[in-house]
Amino acid sequence: MTFKSKLTFGVLSAAAVLLFAAGLSYRSLTRNAEDRQLVVHTYRVIGKLDGLLRGMTDAETGERGYILTGEDSYLEPYERGLGEVRENTAEVRRLTADNTNQQHSLDQLEPVIAERLRELRERIEVRRKEGLAAGATAVREGAGKEYMGRVRAVVSAMKGEEERLLALRSAELERSSYRTRVVLVLGESLGLLFLTIAGLIIHGEMGQRRKAEEEVRRLNADLERKVAQRTAELAERAKDLERSNLELQQFAYVASHDLQEPLRTIASFTQLLAKRYADKLDDKAREFIAFAVDGSKRMQTLINDLLSFSRVGTQGKALTPVRCDATLDAVLRSLKRAIEESGAVITRDPLPVVLADEVQLGQLLQNLVGNAIKFRSEEAPRIHIGAERNGGGWKISVRDNGIGIAPEHGERIFVIFQRLHTKTQYAGTGIGLAVCKKIAERIGGRIWVEPTPGGGSTFYFTIADGETSRQEEQETHEHRTRAAAN
Repeated sequence: MTFKSKLTFGVLSAAAVLLFAAGLSYRSLTRNAEDRQLVVHTYRVIGKLDGLLRGMTDAETGERGYILTGEDSYLEPYERGLGEVRENTAEVRRLTADNTNQQHSLDQLEPVIAERLRELRERIEVRRKEGLAAGATAVREGAGKEYMGRVRAVVSAMKGEEERLLALRSAELERSSYRTRVVLVLGESLGLLFLTIAGLIIHGEMGQRRKAEEEVRRLNADLERKVAQRTAELAERAKDLERSNLELQQFAYVASHDLQEPLRTIASFTQLLAKRYADKLDDKAREFIAFAVDGSKRMQTLINDLLSFSRVGTQGKALTPVRCDATLDAVLRSLKRAIEESGAVITRDPLPVVLADEVQLGQLLQNLVGNAIKFRSEEAPRIHIGAERNGGGWKISVRDNGIGIAPEHGERIFVIFQRLHTKTQYAGTGIGLAVCKKIAERIGGRIWVEPTPGGGSTFYFTIADGETSRQEEQETHEHRTRAAAN
């Protein structure tokens, strides 16, 4: 196996294993968080039950203080206790909505609480209207102790149920925490293992390369002593070096094919499986097969887009004066079908001559106009391409009435792979605007987006003036001609 094939195989294998470990880790962490939330939930229920009892106690204390003294200040703990009872009873009802046992207990508890609170109100009214003796008699003859005993019994049973659940949930939390630790350690160990293997492979290859470099130096020393005799050999080695440089330039292209081949194989065999065993597969299996084929195709598209992204800087042409109007005409011709299907109305200002790579300028305009059509609102797209002076250059704008972009996403959309919508809503890989940004920077400008008043977005990019550059080039040529004549 070559170094490239070994490295590709190692990277793909490591990625598969690490993705599997990451999935297990995520699942374990999610389960652990759910278990922890259940434990916290149980503590909250117990706390609300305690608050309910505390509220009943405060209400009784305030009632007795008022009966003994007749002072309204003693009714403050009574009123506070009533509020706590109502609030905590409602919270317990809400928090235990999924527990039929606790709901049944609440159904028994609430009438007792209501009866006890009614008795407290009646005693207060007796004390207020008939005096201390009547109030004391009402306390002695009432059934407050019996009611509170029943309240405490039901609350105690409910707390017992919650404590039982707490024990179960705490045990499950401990188990899920242990599993999470095991999965994380396993994932880190696998990552370390694959990094070690990759390091050993690279170390071995570097050792071989060092040996090759030493051999080249030895040969160069011999060549210096035998220049006349080894001229042909030196020429051959120069050709080898030139071929190596060409191979390095083609590495990204070759790597993309090596990465796409397994994807094509997966898609082909998955489609063959679906075709051959279609009558033996259920709808879910066919759905899974469709997911696998779609994922492979999207990965191929992503790799091709990445190549386009990388070629902006490596395969661009020299910057020359370009007529924007002619470039835009070509772009609109290529988008003719999309324009007709969407009913888009496109208007334009007279566009200038700019200093750019004509192909890449067309790619930039096509991405912006195509996005304005794709991300349209319920109305037919209305798109306007404008231009205005920007210092010594131009600011080109593409304005639409589409779905718009929130200001907080204004920088994010130009980052590679950053998408604001799912692939089911809008197709794409999230690379188009990153390519636009790279092209704008290559021609010495910048690109940004602003909201369009009334809805939609306006994309701007700056670019140098081609007429000025042509004039400067002509003046430089004339200056050199005069200097040569003198």
